[in-house]
This record gives sequence, structure tokens and C-alpha cells, in this order.
Amino acid sequence: MMGLLWCLFAHAGPVADGAVAFEDGRLDEAVATWEDALGGAPSGVLLYNLGTAWYRKGDPPRAVAYLRAAQRLRPRDGSVHHNLALARSELDRVPPPAEGPVAWSLVITPGELGLLGVVLAGLGSLLLAGGVRQRSWTGAGALSWGLGIAIGTTAAVGAYRMDAHPIGVVVDAAVSLRDAASLQGRPRHELPVGSEVRVERRYGGFLLVEDGRGRRGWVADGGVVVPGLADGS
Repeated sequence: MMGLLWCLFAHAGPVADGAVAFEDGRLDEAVATWEDALGGAPSGVLLYNLGTAWYRKGDPPRAVAYLRAAQRLRPRDGSVHHNLALARSELDRVPPPAEGPVAWSLVITPGELGLLGVVLAGLGSLLLAGGVRQRSWTGAGALSWGLGIAIGTTAAVGAYRMDAHPIGVVVDAAVSLRDAASLQGRPRHELPVGSEVRVERRYGGFLLVEDGRGRRGWVADGGVVVPGLADGS
């Protein structure tokens, strides 16, 4: 298992405080410190460190949950991929991991893609303005502007889909996929501890999820950890 990640700017204090507790073996204190700092502001560093701490505590399913969330914000970070693979290797007889709602998010974040769109649209605007005097710039400007708008739109839609359909992990005990958002719903399938599911929607205390085999159903939200989900675990 690789070490912790550090952040020189945002959350530097809580990251450092939690790291001291982590290195001293006070894992519960480290987790509590980082959870409090995480709040409603997603941080790839905090999510990675939480995943690492849960793995050290002997809870691979929760480690996978936090590392999947960290992967969304740090898709090219080798430490995240390494620790995620390590935590997954501790799980037995789980279905394939559910894919995220946006395939390109494994390469670039919506924020990074959106910034690229802004740069291209801005460049296109400058070229179009200059095209008043240099007609040869008009075509390139229109292309750059249009591409920037398309990329920016793709980034915005992707960010919305990723927020609306996060990845969760079954923890503590197996859960039943039911045909209704109720404990009286008929069980369809059973998901073992460590199963990674994509959340489709929420209703009351239940989540409609889909696993890596395309099986869909409702589960009680208390049995699934979804880092960052409002009012969830």
C-alpha cells in the first residue's frame, strides 16, 4: 500500500493533522479528521487518504468506495490506481466493478475538459475578431470556437452525470437487489460485500443501483457507502 497524498493548498491543515494520527497508528482519529474536512467539498487527496486509512484498518470494501471516488478527481494518479487494485484484490466472489457514467472520466476530469473548452472558445473568439482584418483567420476562429463550445458542453453534461450517478460499494454485509424501494420488495439478486454499483436514483431510504453485470434493483442505502452522496454514508 502506498503512502498518503499531500496538498499544499486546500485542506493542508486537516491533511497534515490526519497524517500525523495515521502515522501514529490512530486510524480512527485520522478517518474522523479527514471525514470532517471532506464535508461538502470533494477533495481527491482526502478521498485517497481515507481509502488508504480504511484499507489499513482492514476494511477493503470501504477502501474501494473512497478510492473509486478519488479516482474520479485524480484519474491519472498512479497511487490511486495502485491502491484501488490492491484493495480489490482482497475481495472474493464479487461481480465486475460497475462502470462510471462517463467513459472519458478515466482520462480527464470534467473540470480539466471544461477548461480546455474555455481556452478553445476564447481563442476562437480572438481569431474571429481578428478576421475582420484578416479573412484567413475567420475559418480557424469559427472552428476553434465551435470546438470549444462542444467540449465545454460535453464537460458540463459529464459532470452532471457523474454527480447524479456516483459509484457506491456494498459494505459490512451482503445486500439484496429488490424489485421495489421497500423491504417487502421481492429480492432479485444478492450482492456480496465489496460489490461496486452505480447509483441510478434515490427514493427515501433506498437506492436504485446497477452492478457490473447490468443487474438493477433497489437496496437499502445503509448497506452501501457512496462517498459524497448527500445524506448518505
